[in-house]
Amino acid sequence: MKRILFTIVSITFLSQISFAQCSDLFISEYVEGSGNNKAIEIYNPSTNSISLSNYRLIRHDNGNSNTLEPIDGQHVLNLPPNITMPPKTVYVMALNLTDPNGTGQSAPIDLALQAVADTLLCNGCATTVGNSRVLCFNGDDALALQKNVGGSWVNIDIFACIGEQPKNNNGTASPTAGWTILPPFSSMPVGFTPPGAYFLEYWTQDKTLSRKYDIQTGVTDNPPIASFDASVQWDSLPTNTFDNLGAHECICNVGLNEIANNLKINSFPNPVLNTIYFVANENIKLIEIFDITGKMQQQLAVANFSPKVNVDVQNLTSGIYFARITDSKENSRLVKFSKN
Repeated sequence: MKRILFTIVSITFLSQISFAQCSDLFISEYVEGSGNNKAIEIYNPSTNSISLSNYRLIRHDNGNSNTLEPIDGQHVLNLPPNITMPPKTVYVMALNLTDPNGTGQSAPIDLALQAVADTLLCNGCATTVGNSRVLCFNGDDALALQKNVGGSWVNIDIFACIGEQPKNNNGTASPTAGWTILPPFSSMPVGFTPPGAYFLEYWTQDKTLSRKYDIQTGVTDNPPIASFDASVQWDSLPTNTFDNLGAHECICNVGLNEIANNLKINSFPNPVLNTIYFVANENIKLIEIFDITGKMQQQLAVANFSPKVNVDVQNLTSGIYFARITDSKENSRLVKFSKN
Protein backbone atom coordinates (compact mmCIF):
# COMPACT_ATOMS: atom_id res chain seq x y z
CA MET A 1 0.00 0.00 0.00
CA LYS A 2 1.78 3.09 -1.23
CA ARG A 3 0.06 5.77 0.77
CA ILE A 4 -3.11 6.72 2.60
CA LEU A 5 -5.64 8.19 0.17
CA PHE A 6 -5.93 11.95 -0.20
CA THR A 7 -8.97 13.27 1.69
CA ILE A 8 -10.80 16.06 -0.06
CA VAL A 9 -12.11 17.71 3.09
CA SER A 10 -13.00 20.97 1.42
CA ILE A 11 -15.52 19.56 -1.04
CA THR A 12 -18.54 20.47 1.07
CA PHE A 13 -21.17 20.21 -1.63
CA LEU A 14 -21.59 16.45 -1.09
CA SER A 15 -24.40 15.22 1.17
CA GLN A 16 -24.12 12.61 3.93
CA ILE A 17 -25.73 9.20 3.31
CA SER A 18 -25.17 5.57 4.28
CA PHE A 19 -21.71 4.02 3.93
CA ALA A 20 -23.16 0.62 2.98
CA GLN A 21 -21.68 0.61 -0.51
CA CYS A 22 -18.12 1.46 0.58
CA SER A 23 -17.74 -1.88 2.33
CA ASP A 24 -15.59 -4.33 0.35
CA LEU A 25 -12.62 -4.47 -2.01
CA PHE A 26 -12.93 -3.59 -5.68
CA ILE A 27 -10.60 -3.05 -8.63
CA SER A 28 -9.60 0.61 -8.79
CA GLU A 29 -7.08 0.58 -11.66
CA TYR A 30 -6.39 -1.66 -14.65
CA VAL A 31 -3.15 -1.43 -16.64
CA GLU A 32 -3.02 -3.18 -20.01
CA GLY A 33 0.12 -1.62 -21.40
CA SER A 34 2.72 -2.40 -24.01
CA GLY A 35 4.54 -5.71 -23.81
CA ASN A 36 4.21 -7.23 -20.34
CA ASN A 37 3.25 -4.00 -18.61
CA LYS A 38 0.22 -5.37 -16.78
CA ALA A 39 -1.03 -4.38 -13.34
CA ILE A 40 -4.15 -4.45 -11.19
CA GLU A 41 -4.81 -2.08 -8.29
CA ILE A 42 -7.19 -3.20 -5.53
CA TYR A 43 -8.85 -0.60 -3.29
CA ASN A 44 -10.23 -0.92 0.25
CA PRO A 45 -13.09 1.62 0.43
CA SER A 46 -14.21 0.57 3.90
CA THR A 47 -13.46 1.93 7.36
CA ASN A 48 -11.98 -1.44 8.39
CA SER A 49 -8.70 -3.21 7.70
CA ILE A 50 -9.16 -6.15 5.30
CA SER A 51 -6.93 -9.22 5.02
CA LEU A 52 -6.30 -10.47 1.49
CA SER A 53 -6.30 -14.09 2.67
CA ASN A 54 -9.91 -14.63 1.54
CA TYR A 55 -9.58 -13.06 -1.91
CA ARG A 56 -8.44 -14.19 -5.34
CA LEU A 57 -8.36 -12.89 -8.92
CA ILE A 58 -9.64 -14.96 -11.85
CA ARG A 59 -8.70 -14.42 -15.49
CA HIS A 60 -11.44 -15.36 -17.94
CA ASP A 61 -9.33 -15.34 -21.10
CA ASN A 62 -10.57 -15.63 -24.67
CA GLY A 63 -14.25 -15.87 -23.73
CA ASN A 64 -13.64 -18.64 -21.18
CA SER A 65 -16.20 -18.73 -18.34
CA ASN A 66 -14.00 -20.79 -15.95
CA THR A 67 -16.93 -21.41 -13.61
CA LEU A 68 -16.34 -24.99 -12.50
CA GLU A 69 -14.22 -25.60 -9.40
CA PRO A 70 -11.40 -26.28 -9.11
CA ILE A 71 -10.43 -23.65 -11.66
CA ASP A 72 -7.28 -24.34 -13.68
CA GLY A 73 -4.33 -23.00 -11.69
CA GLN A 74 -3.14 -20.83 -14.59
CA HIS A 75 -6.38 -18.83 -14.32
CA VAL A 76 -6.33 -18.31 -10.53
CA LEU A 77 -4.25 -15.84 -8.55
CA ASN A 78 -4.66 -16.12 -4.79
CA LEU A 79 -3.91 -12.74 -3.26
CA PRO A 80 -1.05 -12.64 -0.72
CA PRO A 81 -2.51 -14.02 2.55
CA ASN A 82 -0.01 -12.13 4.72
CA ILE A 83 -1.21 -8.72 3.53
CA THR A 84 -3.79 -6.66 5.43
CA MET A 85 -5.01 -3.49 3.76
CA PRO A 86 -5.75 -0.53 6.05
CA PRO A 87 -8.89 1.49 5.31
CA LYS A 88 -8.86 3.70 2.20
CA THR A 89 -5.62 2.23 0.83
CA VAL A 90 -4.73 0.38 -2.35
CA TYR A 91 -2.63 -2.66 -3.22
CA VAL A 92 -0.85 -2.76 -6.60
CA MET A 93 0.04 -6.06 -8.26
CA ALA A 94 2.18 -6.21 -11.40
CA LEU A 95 3.79 -9.02 -13.39
CA ASN A 96 6.91 -10.56 -11.86
CA LEU A 97 9.10 -10.05 -14.91
CA THR A 98 12.25 -8.03 -14.24
CA ASP A 99 15.06 -9.73 -16.19
CA PRO A 100 16.52 -6.99 -18.42
CA ASN A 101 17.59 -9.68 -20.88
CA GLY A 102 14.11 -11.18 -21.14
CA THR A 103 12.29 -11.14 -24.47
CA GLY A 104 8.79 -11.89 -25.74
CA GLN A 105 6.61 -13.40 -23.01
CA SER A 106 9.52 -13.00 -20.59
CA ALA A 107 10.31 -9.36 -21.42
CA PRO A 108 10.65 -7.18 -18.29
CA ILE A 109 8.03 -4.68 -17.21
CA ASP A 110 9.01 -1.02 -17.19
CA LEU A 111 11.09 0.21 -14.27
CA ALA A 112 8.45 2.86 -13.61
CA LEU A 113 5.83 0.14 -13.13
CA GLN A 114 8.16 -1.89 -10.91
CA ALA A 115 8.64 1.19 -8.73
CA VAL A 116 4.94 1.69 -7.98
CA ALA A 117 3.98 -1.96 -7.49
CA ASP A 118 3.44 -3.30 -3.98
CA THR A 119 4.19 -6.81 -5.18
CA LEU A 120 5.21 -8.67 -8.33
CA LEU A 121 3.22 -11.83 -9.01
CA CYS A 122 3.00 -14.47 -11.79
CA ASN A 123 6.47 -15.53 -12.88
CA GLY A 124 5.87 -15.69 -16.61
CA CYS A 125 3.32 -15.56 -19.41
CA ALA A 126 4.28 -18.65 -21.41
CA THR A 127 1.74 -21.46 -21.11
CA THR A 128 4.49 -23.85 -20.01
CA VAL A 129 5.40 -22.01 -16.80
CA GLY A 130 2.99 -24.17 -14.79
CA ASN A 131 1.77 -21.42 -12.48
CA SER A 132 -0.71 -18.57 -12.43
CA ARG A 133 -0.84 -16.43 -15.58
CA VAL A 134 -3.69 -14.20 -14.38
CA LEU A 135 -1.69 -10.97 -14.70
CA CYS A 136 -0.84 -11.85 -18.30
CA PHE A 137 -4.27 -10.58 -19.36
CA ASN A 138 -4.93 -8.85 -22.67
CA GLY A 139 -7.58 -6.30 -23.56
CA ASP A 140 -9.98 -9.05 -24.65
CA ASP A 141 -9.91 -10.88 -21.29
CA ALA A 142 -12.43 -10.50 -18.49
CA LEU A 143 -11.32 -10.49 -14.84
CA ALA A 144 -13.14 -11.29 -11.61
CA LEU A 145 -12.17 -10.37 -8.06
CA GLN A 146 -13.60 -13.05 -5.78
CA LYS A 147 -14.12 -13.48 -2.04
CA ASN A 148 -14.44 -16.69 -0.06
CA VAL A 149 -17.77 -16.50 1.73
CA GLY A 150 -18.61 -19.51 3.89
CA GLY A 151 -16.43 -21.78 1.79
CA SER A 152 -17.79 -20.61 -1.56
CA TRP A 153 -16.12 -18.18 -3.94
CA VAL A 154 -18.34 -15.30 -5.01
CA ASN A 155 -17.68 -12.46 -7.44
CA ILE A 156 -17.34 -9.09 -5.72
CA ASP A 157 -16.09 -7.24 -8.79
CA ILE A 158 -16.18 -8.15 -12.49
CA PHE A 159 -14.18 -6.35 -15.15
CA ALA A 160 -15.68 -6.61 -18.66
CA CYS A 161 -17.97 -9.54 -19.57
CA ILE A 162 -17.22 -13.12 -18.55
CA GLY A 163 -17.78 -15.53 -21.43
CA GLU A 164 -17.36 -12.96 -24.21
CA GLN A 165 -14.33 -12.37 -26.44
CA PRO A 166 -14.24 -9.13 -28.45
CA LYS A 167 -13.41 -9.17 -32.15
CA ASN A 168 -10.99 -6.91 -33.98
CA ASN A 169 -11.55 -4.90 -37.16
CA ASN A 170 -10.94 -8.04 -39.24
CA GLY A 171 -13.97 -9.65 -37.63
CA THR A 172 -11.85 -12.22 -35.81
CA ALA A 173 -11.03 -12.83 -32.16
CA SER A 174 -7.48 -11.78 -31.30
CA PRO A 175 -5.42 -10.39 -28.40
CA THR A 176 -5.27 -7.19 -30.48
CA ALA A 177 -8.98 -6.62 -29.83
CA GLY A 178 -10.82 -5.17 -26.86
CA TRP A 179 -14.16 -3.79 -25.73
CA THR A 180 -15.30 -0.50 -27.24
CA ILE A 181 -17.79 2.03 -25.84
CA LEU A 182 -20.43 1.98 -28.57
CA PRO A 183 -22.86 -0.87 -29.26
CA PRO A 184 -22.24 -3.73 -29.76
CA PHE A 185 -19.25 -2.97 -27.48
CA SER A 186 -17.52 -6.31 -28.11
CA SER A 187 -16.56 -5.73 -31.73
CA MET A 188 -15.17 -3.01 -33.93
CA PRO A 189 -16.56 -2.38 -37.43
CA VAL A 190 -14.76 -4.45 -40.06
CA GLY A 191 -12.17 -2.31 -41.80
CA PHE A 192 -12.13 0.39 -39.12
CA THR A 193 -8.58 1.56 -38.39
CA PRO A 194 -7.79 3.38 -35.12
CA PRO A 195 -7.20 6.13 -34.41
CA GLY A 196 -10.57 7.28 -35.57
CA ALA A 197 -13.91 8.24 -34.06
CA TYR A 198 -13.34 8.59 -30.31
CA PHE A 199 -16.16 6.27 -29.33
CA LEU A 200 -15.04 3.47 -31.62
CA GLU A 201 -11.56 2.94 -30.24
CA TYR A 202 -10.71 0.09 -27.91
CA TRP A 203 -11.01 1.04 -24.23
CA THR A 204 -9.61 -2.13 -22.68
CA GLN A 205 -6.62 -2.77 -24.95
CA ASP A 206 -3.38 -0.75 -24.69
CA LYS A 207 -4.94 1.46 -22.03
CA THR A 208 -4.76 2.33 -18.36
CA LEU A 209 -8.25 2.47 -16.84
CA SER A 210 -9.03 4.23 -13.57
CA ARG A 211 -12.29 3.62 -11.70
CA LYS A 212 -14.51 6.69 -11.67
CA TYR A 213 -14.66 8.81 -8.54
CA ASP A 214 -18.27 7.99 -7.65
CA ILE A 215 -17.97 4.18 -7.87
CA GLN A 216 -18.40 2.74 -4.36
CA THR A 217 -18.66 -1.00 -4.93
CA GLY A 218 -17.70 -3.72 -7.39
CA VAL A 219 -19.81 -5.23 -10.17
CA THR A 220 -21.27 -8.51 -8.90
CA ASP A 221 -23.57 -9.43 -11.81
CA ASN A 222 -21.94 -10.38 -15.09
CA PRO A 223 -23.27 -8.05 -17.82
CA PRO A 224 -25.18 -9.56 -20.75
CA ILE A 225 -23.25 -10.31 -23.93
CA ALA A 226 -22.60 -7.20 -26.09
CA SER A 227 -23.45 -4.78 -23.28
CA PHE A 228 -20.21 -3.98 -21.44
CA ASP A 229 -19.52 -0.25 -21.83
CA ALA A 230 -16.25 0.49 -20.02
CA SER A 231 -16.85 4.25 -20.06
CA VAL A 232 -19.71 3.91 -17.55
CA GLN A 233 -17.38 3.10 -14.64
CA TRP A 234 -13.87 3.71 -15.98
CA ASP A 235 -11.79 6.68 -17.09
CA SER A 236 -9.44 5.88 -19.98
CA LEU A 237 -5.80 7.00 -19.87
CA PRO A 238 -3.01 6.52 -22.43
CA THR A 239 -0.90 3.38 -22.73
CA ASN A 240 1.68 2.87 -19.95
CA THR A 241 0.25 5.51 -17.62
CA PHE A 242 1.50 4.46 -14.18
CA ASP A 243 1.32 7.79 -12.34
CA ASN A 244 -2.05 7.11 -10.70
CA LEU A 245 -1.04 3.74 -9.24
CA GLY A 246 -0.59 3.78 -5.48
CA ALA A 247 -3.64 5.86 -4.54
CA HIS A 248 -7.29 6.04 -5.51
CA GLU A 249 -9.45 9.13 -5.24
CA CYS A 250 -12.96 8.01 -4.38
CA ILE A 251 -16.13 9.36 -2.86
CA CYS A 252 -15.71 6.69 -0.16
CA ASN A 253 -12.58 8.48 1.09
CA VAL A 254 -14.24 11.56 2.47
CA GLY A 255 -17.07 10.18 4.58
CA LEU A 256 -19.47 12.11 2.37
CA ASN A 257 -21.76 11.13 -0.44
CA GLU A 258 -24.45 12.38 -2.70
CA ILE A 259 -28.16 12.06 -2.09
CA ALA A 260 -29.28 8.91 -3.89
CA ASN A 261 -31.14 9.60 -7.13
CA ASN A 262 -31.68 8.12 -10.57
CA LEU A 263 -29.62 10.67 -12.48
CA LYS A 264 -26.97 8.99 -14.64
CA ILE A 265 -24.15 10.87 -16.36
CA ASN A 266 -21.65 9.86 -19.02
CA SER A 267 -18.77 12.20 -19.82
CA PHE A 268 -16.09 12.20 -22.51
CA PRO A 269 -13.30 12.54 -23.35
CA ASN A 270 -11.33 11.96 -20.17
CA PRO A 271 -8.68 13.37 -19.95
CA VAL A 272 -10.01 16.43 -21.75
CA LEU A 273 -8.09 19.10 -23.64
CA ASN A 274 -10.61 21.73 -24.75
CA THR A 275 -14.22 20.52 -24.61
CA ILE A 276 -15.90 17.99 -22.33
CA TYR A 277 -19.30 16.47 -23.18
CA PHE A 278 -21.91 15.43 -20.60
CA VAL A 279 -24.77 13.08 -21.57
CA ALA A 280 -27.52 12.38 -19.02
CA ASN A 281 -30.72 10.35 -18.80
CA GLU A 282 -32.54 13.56 -17.79
CA ASN A 283 -32.49 17.16 -19.03
CA ILE A 284 -29.47 18.99 -17.62
CA LYS A 285 -30.20 22.32 -15.96
CA LEU A 286 -26.90 23.37 -14.41
CA ILE A 287 -23.22 22.39 -14.59
CA GLU A 288 -20.75 23.53 -11.93
CA ILE A 289 -17.05 22.71 -12.12
CA PHE A 290 -14.87 22.61 -8.98
CA ASP A 291 -11.14 22.13 -8.55
CA ILE A 292 -9.60 19.59 -6.16
CA THR A 293 -9.95 22.01 -3.22
CA GLY A 294 -13.68 22.49 -3.80
CA LYS A 295 -13.35 26.00 -5.29
CA MET A 296 -15.80 26.65 -8.11
CA GLN A 297 -14.09 27.32 -11.44
CA GLN A 298 -16.98 27.46 -13.89
CA GLN A 299 -20.78 27.53 -13.86
CA LEU A 300 -23.07 26.96 -16.82
CA ALA A 301 -26.85 27.39 -16.72
CA VAL A 302 -28.23 25.36 -19.62
CA ALA A 303 -30.71 27.32 -21.73
CA ASN A 304 -33.88 25.35 -22.53
CA PHE A 305 -32.35 22.36 -20.72
CA SER A 306 -30.89 19.41 -22.62
CA PRO A 307 -29.66 15.85 -21.90
CA LYS A 308 -26.51 16.57 -23.93
CA VAL A 309 -24.26 19.51 -23.07
CA ASN A 310 -20.71 20.40 -24.05
CA VAL A 311 -18.55 22.67 -21.88
CA ASP A 312 -15.46 24.61 -22.97
CA VAL A 313 -12.74 23.96 -20.36
CA GLN A 314 -9.65 25.11 -22.26
CA ASN A 315 -9.08 27.91 -19.74
CA LEU A 316 -8.71 25.43 -16.86
CA THR A 317 -5.18 24.54 -15.81
CA SER A 318 -4.03 20.91 -15.90
CA GLY A 319 -5.29 18.81 -13.01
CA ILE A 320 -8.26 16.96 -11.47
CA TYR A 321 -11.73 18.53 -11.47
CA PHE A 322 -15.25 17.64 -10.36
CA ALA A 323 -18.37 18.57 -12.30
CA ARG A 324 -21.64 18.68 -10.41
CA ILE A 325 -24.49 18.07 -12.85
CA THR A 326 -27.99 19.13 -11.80
CA ASP A 327 -31.04 18.08 -13.79
CA SER A 328 -34.41 19.77 -14.22
CA LYS A 329 -35.77 17.75 -11.27
CA GLU A 330 -33.06 19.16 -8.97
CA ASN A 331 -31.20 15.83 -8.76
CA SER A 332 -27.44 16.12 -8.90
CA ARG A 333 -24.49 13.85 -9.64
CA LEU A 334 -20.74 14.35 -9.31
CA VAL A 335 -18.36 13.49 -12.17
CA LYS A 336 -14.56 13.50 -11.92
CA PHE A 337 -12.38 14.38 -14.93
CA SER A 338 -8.78 15.23 -15.73
CA LYS A 339 -7.71 18.32 -17.69
CA ASN A 340 -4.55 18.07 -19.80
